[in-house]
Amino acid sequence: MAKQKFEIKKHVMTGISYMIPIVVCGGILSALAKGFGGYDIGSAIEAGATPFTNLNPFTWLGFWWGVNKLGSIAMDFAVAVMTAGVAYSIAGRPGIVPGIVIGYCSSQSKAGFLGGLLMAFIIGGFVNWMKKWKMPKWCEGLKPVMFIPVLSTLVCGMIFLCVFSIPLAYVMNVFQQWIISLNGRAKAVIGGVIGACMGFDLGGPVNKTASMAANALGADGIYGPMAAKIIGGMTPPIGIFIAALIKRKSFSKVEFDTAKTAFPMGLCFITEGVLPFAAADPIRVIPSCMIGSAVAGAIAVGMGCESAAGHGGIFVVPMMKNPMWFLIALLIGSLITGIIYAAIKRPSQEGTDDKEEEQDFDLDIQIQ
Repeated sequence: MAKQKFEIKKHVMTGISYMIPIVVCGGILSALAKGFGGYDIGSAIEAGATPFTNLNPFTWLGFWWGVNKLGSIAMDFAVAVMTAGVAYSIAGRPGIVPGIVIGYCSSQSKAGFLGGLLMAFIIGGFVNWMKKWKMPKWCEGLKPVMFIPVLSTLVCGMIFLCVFSIPLAYVMNVFQQWIISLNGRAKAVIGGVIGACMGFDLGGPVNKTASMAANALGADGIYGPMAAKIIGGMTPPIGIFIAALIKRKSFSKVEFDTAKTAFPMGLCFITEGVLPFAAADPIRVIPSCMIGSAVAGAIAVGMGCESAAGHGGIFVVPMMKNPMWFLIALLIGSLITGIIYAAIKRPSQEGTDDKEEEQDFDLDIQIQ
């Protein structure tokens, strides 16, 4: 049993080690773009035949719009890279292609890193089973480049679409309507619920559903939930950074460096800065983030904070109603997340976490 747990953790940590650079890259690029181009830089250029048709990268806004676009694309592939990394750890190179495709599908369907992580283990098991297939000698050379990638992507992809995506979409729709129905009750209640949802799966289906519910209420001129959405997404990364400062010895060097990059990402409302920690230690990270975000959302909305802008993080705070209370709520919620996670986090094994094993990705294809 202990050996099995170790193997699962090893596979997950391999995927995390590949995901960390792309999350850091995307987060920093997006933070720079919003810092220099403005919180709404993502809407500065109207799309034409392609998103880049009207882009002039030699203007100030055009340049930072391009930087923001690069950051957004990087974040879109974070789950795909993690899924491919976990599948690769389980099944070797044949797991990479279905991992990337289905991981990206998970991200686009709002299943997030939890969906990608689940599918990585399904992919890994299916690919390992396919490796045992006995095929004619002339087919053996085609097995790693055609049969395994195509069939594993087809079968595992349809498992995701047929088994997980349809019920997930239904449940999330019901969940969204429930959140919207809370609007007639105490402000702190809906603020706390939206905040907790934003901190639950950190960019996954619950997070996105709460975000869409807040957007729907914002479209009707009800802006309190929009403030809860923003603060609920900002609190987790900042809280993880605070935890790293409080309990430095429990964080490996890689984890500490990642926590430092999570801080500016949190300020810019990029919740995905927590993904490396949440995927590696969900049992401790997720409750810590939910509690801190729920408290922050409840305080912010309860004290009358409102935001007409749906994105932008710290850059839209001056435009909010009661911005001082928003900052106070953000500080309190982040401290709660940081203190809780620092208290319950297990010390990292420096020797295990900091020495990345170089993997050989050279393809040795022999077609007979």
